[in-house]
Amino acid sequence: MERNYKRTAFWAIVIVLLYLSYERLSDVIFRAFNYIDVNYSVVPEALLPSINAFVDTFISAILIVIYLILAVFIVKKHEPGVKLGYVKGFIFCLVMGFAFYGIAGLWFELVDRFLVAIPFIAENVEYFSGVYDDLESGAYIWSLLSISIIGPVVEEILFRLLIFNSLERITKSPWFAIIVSGVLFGIWHMIFVQSVYTAVMGCIMGLIYYKTRNIFYTILIHIINNTIGNLPPALNTDAINTLISNVTYLMIIPGIILLILLCKEKPANRELAAEDYGL
Repeated sequence: MERNYKRTAFWAIVIVLLYLSYERLSDVIFRAFNYIDVNYSVVPEALLPSINAFVDTFISAILIVIYLILAVFIVKKHEPGVKLGYVKGFIFCLVMGFAFYGIAGLWFELVDRFLVAIPFIAENVEYFSGVYDDLESGAYIWSLLSISIIGPVVEEILFRLLIFNSLERITKSPWFAIIVSGVLFGIWHMIFVQSVYTAVMGCIMGLIYYKTRNIFYTILIHIINNTIGNLPPALNTDAINTLISNVTYLMIIPGIILLILLCKEKPANRELAAEDYGL
């Protein structure tokens, strides 16, 4: 019994440290980068208009390496999860990525129509509307890397790989890891109107990771979701945004159906999975 308490306490501390690590490590990396740039001018002038997104991408890339090293010690072996195959897996991720964006859109519709009258919510919405302005300035390639690609990768590794697996060390109940990691993911965003839908997204992502045991699915879903909201300037028009919004709303029901089917599906052995999907 005492050993269980010690194990629980140990992994609880690990989870807290992991949760706090992003901000702390980012600050250390940024200070080191800033010191090198001030003294040796390593950033070319061409990058200055995109400096915020460039630095964010650089920091996230280093964090990915650090977190993957930690994953070697934290992630334990599990029974094989549900295998979707390349084609079915991509379609699943595409639908879920659009569905998540649609869920976020419905949440903001609710906020704009009924909740924005609350002063706290109104201030939150105003702040959130400009929170990514610095990352979206300058060349689109750096915004794409920061918001749509590298950012989702580091977040999924941190929450779905490291924190999720650490939570599983505390209890065998999968719902504990799914819900707690999802709620922490929402709180981590620190803006209430964003935290609500990211918590929901985090819980569903946790469920998908638990069923498949494949972090690449959640990474791809996250990338698709973020890319929809971060289109290149040439595509960022009212007509295209309206079209995409309508498509994301339509994908919510198919997304729910696919999620239910995933939950009902049982993991197949490697030979059967390879035969079914032609791998």
